[in-house]
Amino acid sequence: MISIIIPVYNTEQYLRRCINSILDSSCGDFEIILVNDGSTDNSPAICEEYSCQDSRIKVIHQENRGVSSARNHGLDHCQGEWVVFVDSDDFISRDFLNLIARETYQNQDLLLFDFAKFIAGHVSADYPVHTVSFSGDNMLRLIRRILVPRPLYADGSADFRSPCARAYKKSIIDRYSIRFSPSLTVGEDLLFNMEYQLRARSCVYTSVPVYFYDIHEGSATHGFRSGLLKNHARLQRQLKKLLEQCRMFPVLENEYYSYCLENLTYVLIWEVFSPSSPRPYHTKCRMCARMRKNPIYAKAMKYNWKNGILPRKILVFFFRLSCWPITDLICRASYMHLKGNDF
Repeated sequence: MISIIIPVYNTEQYLRRCINSILDSSCGDFEIILVNDGSTDNSPAICEEYSCQDSRIKVIHQENRGVSSARNHGLDHCQGEWVVFVDSDDFISRDFLNLIARETYQNQDLLLFDFAKFIAGHVSADYPVHTVSFSGDNMLRLIRRILVPRPLYADGSADFRSPCARAYKKSIIDRYSIRFSPSLTVGEDLLFNMEYQLRARSCVYTSVPVYFYDIHEGSATHGFRSGLLKNHARLQRQLKKLLEQCRMFPVLENEYYSYCLENLTYVLIWEVFSPSSPRPYHTKCRMCARMRKNPIYAKAMKYNWKNGILPRKILVFFFRLSCWPITDLICRASYMHLKGNDF
């Protein structure tokens, strides 16, 4: 059986489409766990409506504690051999669950598929299908991509950080008590996938688009975000601790610090020097000075010219020199460029 965990928070406009896409699946051996995370719209009533209509649908209500808590609540109650996560404003293809249920995949620890965009009612085009298996030391190819994302194929659209468009073995999640970190608001997906894939021994990747994420007004995740600095510092410490516990830090040291530099630039662009930030300039400079003294960032900056794209290297270079006006200028330009490209 396959357990589909759906965190629900104020998505009444899209929730029916999400649930119906699962009910229309060509595979019928599943359970849906709807975790209402304190929604204030009509989402709770929709959840209860579907639960009354189909015994395979369970509803859990909780106070608003965030998506990590909601997913963890679902993990505590699911009964399937496979676990799938779906966001309530997205939907899946009719054959997604059937692919997971294939007999030839049942000895695998992880199943990985592709994403597709759904923009204004149009699904992105199909791509050539590739299937590749990973096991043993070859699993490092996937683990490295969590920290430094790049496609397995030029036309592939797998997301190595997202918990969606993939299937996890419930037995592995339970054996190692793997959960999403409630203390993180950004990066909890990456940390969960890293911990799981460090435990998994095999994976099959099939480049079939099975998960459709909706691009709609209000769906953008980028903009001024207060608290990123503290969140990412916490994330980097937790990630480093995990890699050290699994004795993988020496193997992934370069990728880890590349990811830290990614976080550094992300914090600078979307929090510290965001044009939408209400903080005065002198406060932003003090934030940069504190970041500059962070031991993890200080070590990561030594890897700057080894990793990443040129714009990031230039930004980190001026940040390392404590040239805050130039750092500010680059961040503002990056912010406007990324916002213009719907990032």
